[in-house]
Amino acid sequence: MDIILAHRQIDFDALASMVAAQKLYPNSVLVMDGKPNVYVQDFLALSKDQLRFRKAQDINIDEVSRAILVDTNELRRAGTLGDKVARTPGIEVEIYDHHPYAGKRSPGMVIEPVGACATLLVEKLAGIGLPLSSFEATLIAIGIYDDTGSLLFDSTTVRDVHAVAYLLDQGANLGVVAEYLRRPLAEEQKELLQQLLDQGQTEFFDGLPVYLSYAETEDYVGGLALLAHRVGELETAGTWFLLVKMENRVYLVGRSRGRGLPVNGLVQLFGGAGHERAASATIKDGDLSVILTQLRLAIKNRAKRPHLVRDIMSYPVKTVTPETRLGEVEQILLRYGHTGVPVTEDKILVGIISRRDVDKAIKHGLQHAPVKGFMTTKVATVDVEAPWDEVQRLMIQHDIGRLPVVEEGNVVGIVSRSDVLRLVHGGTVPIETQLVRERSIAMRQDILDLIASLPEDVRTILEAVRDTAEEEGCSVYLVGGFVRDLLLSVPTQDLDFVVEGSGGKFARALTKRMPDGKLTLHEKFGTAQIVFPDGSHLDVASTRWEYYSFPGALPQVEESCLRDDLFRRDFTINSMAICLNSKRYGELVDYYGGRRDLQQQKIRFLHNISFIDDPTRMLRAIRFEERYNFNLAKETHEALHTAIESGVLVKLSVERFTEEILLIMKEKNYLAMGQSLIRCGLFKAWFGDDYAWNFNLDDVQDSVNWSLSTRWLISVSKMDSEVIEKVLGRVCLNRSLRDETMTFVHLRKSLKNEVTVSVMDQLLIKVPKGILMVLARDEQINTRITEYLEARQKIRMSIDGKALIQMGVKEGPEIGKILDQVRLAWLNGKIHTSEEENAMVRQWVTTPS
Repeated sequence: MDIILAHRQIDFDALASMVAAQKLYPNSVLVMDGKPNVYVQDFLALSKDQLRFRKAQDINIDEVSRAILVDTNELRRAGTLGDKVARTPGIEVEIYDHHPYAGKRSPGMVIEPVGACATLLVEKLAGIGLPLSSFEATLIAIGIYDDTGSLLFDSTTVRDVHAVAYLLDQGANLGVVAEYLRRPLAEEQKELLQQLLDQGQTEFFDGLPVYLSYAETEDYVGGLALLAHRVGELETAGTWFLLVKMENRVYLVGRSRGRGLPVNGLVQLFGGAGHERAASATIKDGDLSVILTQLRLAIKNRAKRPHLVRDIMSYPVKTVTPETRLGEVEQILLRYGHTGVPVTEDKILVGIISRRDVDKAIKHGLQHAPVKGFMTTKVATVDVEAPWDEVQRLMIQHDIGRLPVVEEGNVVGIVSRSDVLRLVHGGTVPIETQLVRERSIAMRQDILDLIASLPEDVRTILEAVRDTAEEEGCSVYLVGGFVRDLLLSVPTQDLDFVVEGSGGKFARALTKRMPDGKLTLHEKFGTAQIVFPDGSHLDVASTRWEYYSFPGALPQVEESCLRDDLFRRDFTINSMAICLNSKRYGELVDYYGGRRDLQQQKIRFLHNISFIDDPTRMLRAIRFEERYNFNLAKETHEALHTAIESGVLVKLSVERFTEEILLIMKEKNYLAMGQSLIRCGLFKAWFGDDYAWNFNLDDVQDSVNWSLSTRWLISVSKMDSEVIEKVLGRVCLNRSLRDETMTFVHLRKSLKNEVTVSVMDQLLIKVPKGILMVLARDEQINTRITEYLEARQKIRMSIDGKALIQMGVKEGPEIGKILDQVRLAWLNGKIHTSEEENAMVRQWVTTPS
């Protein structure tokens, strides 16, 4: 015989799990051993015909071959029959439970962390396609809703939601569910709740608030879990415990909002079980006062100091003095992305100035006015030792997003809404939330597999970096383009490392493991480069924050943390990092959604003034967009056009613009990039006019093998000479490329005149093939150049100066003239073979001039 058991105080989840289990084990018997809670009793009073339970004392243990235990993993909690099963050899036990379990697992145990035990059984039923009646589906839904607080408790998982959806599809009636879950408290429950409120108080354990209460009643009163929920609605402490003595037992119920103590660890001390946020225990013949004393001691031993403001604040704080000019404040706000800045005098807070007030004043031409005339002097502050929820209260009370943190009147930090949200919700954007961390850990193996597929020399470098990080005791990350291309499975050799600490010191230690590498330090920028004999290199940098003193300037650098270091980068897809320390090797750090944008094929900047800070990012946006066939995110696309219209390109150096253009010219898909530069108006803004740039997409196939110089020449080939000279004035080409451009211009001009084959040969004989190819694409001279090139290919000159001397020609200018005439004869088609060449030369030599 198969029997189905649950814990003695059967609640709706236990009842629902038993009914669902009987669907899976159709020949099993439901066994009641204990007293259900009052709501379950009411439900059973109306459902006796549908649910046939047998009493524990009516079961012959010798007839039991298998026991299915639900909503608990301990047979002793199933009453006397559970104890008999545990003591009787040969009885197979299967367990379905959702409570924490640290013991040894064996076959037949299904213990998983979901919100309700019934969810596990619903998944089984759905997996094998067993249908449910409307009654069964409704009862099981009541169980899930009851144990998950109508899917609102923190313990609720997406699996619980899917289970409810399945039950609704099977005919579950939500009206009936609501009726049983919203029933008012019975009189005895109201009396017990009043005792718990009258006799309870919030006590502090190392600063951690815990609500403790106790009550006593002669008769058993069900629904203690519901009463605990009601107490939690009325009291503000993050953790609360209720002790209730009923009959000869003391019932302990613990609850936590997730910011307090994990209550299951404490309840286990009294023989109970549960989750971190919900647990309970039953102590037989216990003394209420003794248990309360023991509980206080246990809480004291496990209490951790709550988060204080000093734990969550940002520091150091950028401040200004009352005499600072508003124009300088504007630059500080732009540089650091702040919405306001504290005003201090001798380190004492005297006011705060907001971006809104600065903007208004500057619009009226008051850039040179001092801050003191515009700052707010009535400033809400918070003490460094205050609990974090004091910040929450002040922000709500004053409707402000940032609070200066003070210690003895001095500003020591600043705390923002994001810092509070991080504690309330476990994270916000952009920060490394627990969910983000879990995703990173989950995909760690995928990244390790990608790393394993890298060339051996790259893997060797990564391993050397890992070992050096352990040796130096610092955190090291692989960052930027390498991470992006690794996730895209695109081959790359662009190795960039960021060190949380001294990049120079780390690079020196790393070089010892790479004796072939030559180290170059750049102290000003906090960077280092190791160059290898084959020309390859790797870059090492300290984590840093870059800001720009004016649009288009080179960055100024300050030390900072990894998050700020990644925030200084151009786009989200380039702002990811991979940790290379041993314990986290291969773990992705993605504060700003770079992996999401890779998957959605979006190019997205990191902040609204990104293109103002560095206008070359506009060219890079187009380069990445076309390289990967991505799209610019809507706000990024709009900001690009806004930046172009604002004229910010005017302040960009010619050298930096040229560098980006030549990088585009090296790209496989450079033609599409060129068209985008024209289409968005960026070329017109830089060069001053809509010139006839040539980025013909019909040339895609041919362009793969074109050199950089050929690509450049083709891009300007449709411009007239004067325009090309203007273009050259707006770029900084190296001498070779500039000379080739001018050679092209002069040759094109010369060849458009009527010239003889001899003159054409003199002009083109030493011209590189790339220039010839571009010239040949010009319709006006295409025919002549093509004919010339075809004729030149047919030249098979065998005669040389030595042969002419043997024929009797004296050394001197005459030899050169004869060789030029032979070449011209080949070009004009008068010679086709070596024999004809020899005959013609002999005739010239023997014929007197």
